[in-house]
Amino acid sequence: MTFKSALHFTKNYIFIVYKCYRESNSGLRAAQLTLASLLAAVPIITIILGILGFTPALQEMQSTLLQLLETHLAPGTSDVILPYLITFSDQARSLPLAGLVMLILTALLLLNSFEVAVQEIWKISSLRNIRERLLTYWAILTLGPILLAASLSVYGTLLSFKWQGVAIGEFTTYLVEFSSVILYFIMIFALNYLSPNATVKAKKAAIAAIFATVALSLLNTLFTSFAQLFANYQVVYGAFAALPTLIVWLQLSWHIILISTCLCASLHQHDFNSNKETTC
Repeated sequence: MTFKSALHFTKNYIFIVYKCYRESNSGLRAAQLTLASLLAAVPIITIILGILGFTPALQEMQSTLLQLLETHLAPGTSDVILPYLITFSDQARSLPLAGLVMLILTALLLLNSFEVAVQEIWKISSLRNIRERLLTYWAILTLGPILLAASLSVYGTLLSFKWQGVAIGEFTTYLVEFSSVILYFIMIFALNYLSPNATVKAKKAAIAAIFATVALSLLNTLFTSFAQLFANYQVVYGAFAALPTLIVWLQLSWHIILISTCLCASLHQHDFNSNKETTC
């Protein structure tokens, strides 16, 4: 493939992805998911910390998970936001049963909103039945934090070995250095591969995940670089300054995730079109 043909191919796919993004109202979906994320932040953290508090072994993983959130949750403002979320989460544990049920429903509604957005991007009319969706959502909310915390514990162990001068393999060294990038890739790949109610090719889901990983890494780097600007706003507005920053970060993050979903659907479109079928 020559450079000219590669450029033409890239331009065509950019247009296809943009068309898919526009026709699926993904901009509006990103705004809805941003609001849903703000409402579901406390319930999700409450569920995660509650699950990790079941056994002493899991309790040791809580601090590692919270450090991850502090690093990647709206960089530059997470030191202000996260303590409030943890405080609200502690208060939520004292709610009566009806309140806890509402918290769980709020978290489930966020996952359902994302699934509906994905099916709309893929133009899939047949959704999963309610039982399959509830089982999937509950698996994400329960097994997801445990697997994430376990992987972070392994990462922390490898990092401590490196600091102590213990010899580790070259491949393992690369894993330690690029752990956050690998984590982004795994999460986005899982979303692109598992969310659509259709057959998804792992290679195409991986391509879309690579795009989202690079974009999210650049977004976090940008927010970290402008941390001083956020600090200036905090002088004027106090802790309230972190809220609009969090909203902007969430909005841009959801845009990137939905664009990667559009890219994944568009990459499959070529195969479906070759078989006289359409997806997006």
